[in-house]
Amino acid sequence: MKRIIGLILSTLLLLISCSKSDNTDNPPTKEVSVDVTASNLYPAKFENVVFNLNIDNEEEVKNISWMVDDKQIGNSAELNHIFNEEGKFEITVIVADKNNKEIKKTLEIMVKGTSLRYSLKDFDKNKIWIMGHRGNAYLSNMPENSLEGIRYCISLNGIVNIVEVDLRMTKDGVIVLMHDETVDRTTTGKGKVKDLTYKEIQSFNLKNEKGEPTKYKVPSLYEILIEGRGKIFFDLDIKDIPFNEVYNVVKQAGMIDQVLFYTEKLDILNNLNKYNPQPIMYPQCINKSDIDKLSANKDIRMVQLSLNKAIDTDFPEALVEQGLLWATNILDMKGYNYDSQMLEGNYTGVERLVVKNVNMIQSDYPQILHNFLKDKGKR
Repeated sequence: MKRIIGLILSTLLLLISCSKSDNTDNPPTKEVSVDVTASNLYPAKFENVVFNLNIDNEEEVKNISWMVDDKQIGNSAELNHIFNEEGKFEITVIVADKNNKEIKKTLEIMVKGTSLRYSLKDFDKNKIWIMGHRGNAYLSNMPENSLEGIRYCISLNGIVNIVEVDLRMTKDGVIVLMHDETVDRTTTGKGKVKDLTYKEIQSFNLKNEKGEPTKYKVPSLYEILIEGRGKIFFDLDIKDIPFNEVYNVVKQAGMIDQVLFYTEKLDILNNLNKYNPQPIMYPQCINKSDIDKLSANKDIRMVQLSLNKAIDTDFPEALVEQGLLWATNILDMKGYNYDSQMLEGNYTGVERLVVKNVNMIQSDYPQILHNFLKDKGKR
């Protein structure tokens, strides 16, 4: 009996010893926690969306699996994905630890419209786009730079490809649509935008082209971006606002891939790597030497020329030779009246641009311009 008891005690001691040894060699696994983010929850078709996993105790992770509507699309902590169709998609990531315990995270992605970045890379050079100046559309009778004017442009179902708007910042840091330094001409109020709060500007009413007060208010940049998301592209003419302030609002609205950032300052092109994702720049080509500089930047697809350079120089031919798209405006300014000539059926100015292979024209009369270009097979 004593022998049996001794054997039992020895066995127990051996088991305890092994247990201690096992615990020392194989400490308990740490708990894994996961957070998932997306570069844009509201992307357009063909926009590159970056999904990232932030993992605590990553060394304990055994497997990662990304799914789009039950179809596996990747297995790394960072995922780049392009949606080829519009609609609502469920992005799911499943993270398994070394004990095969699974953590599941889900994001809902709403895809609408088409990526401007993609559209410029895949641009049909036999066609000409139309930009609506200050959100104007002929016969709309809406104030310039108004939410209602933009809605009207959208309602034209593709006649206006891009809406141009002007941006200024209020005293309290809200970016609003306003061309002039003051609100005097376009609203019922008085004063400089930078000296007025957003609330004060909202107390004014916008005026129409005839200077008559309307019921409409000055919109914010964020407001019009949300309204146009997936429906129309924008060209932002930034007036005395730090670039990063505008960029942050556009990114917050999920519209980085649906907006052109117009600039006459080419130095800004040297600092774009700090922005993620990069903005789509739309620079003004002022000097002949700018052409080589712009063509060397592979992120630049379309540039703007003043009308006199478009008509009277070989800038257009040089840009086309370098593979760049180019645009101009036919607005009634600086001695030109090609825009208003169209109201009388005179398209001489537009024809001069068509011959030079213009890719986009800015106008106050997009419907009239569209009809002419459509007859030419350019729409």
